Amino acid sequence: MPANYIAHAWMAAIALGWFFLLRRRFPIGSFKRRMRPWYIAALVLIAVSVGETIASPPSAGFHIPGLPTLIAQLVFLAFVVGPTEELLFRGLIQTGLRESLGRWGIVIGALLFGFFHLVNLATQPVGTTALQVLTAIVIGLVFGTLYDRTRNLVGASVAHSVADFSGTAIPLFAYLFANR
Repeated sequence: MPANYIAHAWMAAIALGWFFLLRRRFPIGSFKRRMRPWYIAALVLIAVSVGETIASPPSAGFHIPGLPTLIAQLVFLAFVVGPTEELLFRGLIQTGLRESLGRWGIVIGALLFGFFHLVNLATQPVGTTALQVLTAIVIGLVFGTLYDRTRNLVGASVAHSVADFSGTAIPLFAYLFANR
């Protein structure tokens, strides 16, 4: 977990340094501007998490860390992972690629976003990681297209945070409810 904190701090530092120090701007947006598509994306991703949990409930071997670690993981997923990955992949990478490659910048940004998740091979099985990479590529394409149309990185960060949080919290709550 500390390695994840360091990696995401580094990703945020790169994107924010690029934005503030090098003055290479990319659209940030706000909570007031063009959020409806992002709210819909977040709701769809919550529904997908619920559907996955119903289709494949957590098994008896489901690992639940201690309460302090669990809280730290959920807070990290909700407030750090989404914004930092969106700053880097949609804000910095996709914007730069889009300017030079047109719509192919969205596709290449989504592929890079998906392949970034190969880092999870260090902590999970190959099959799980491969599915996560494919899912991240699809989500990267959807988020990339929405970001291109709305120019709202805040919305992308919120939807990403909701997806990551619900993907962990929903199976956890299902397991706790089924085994109480």
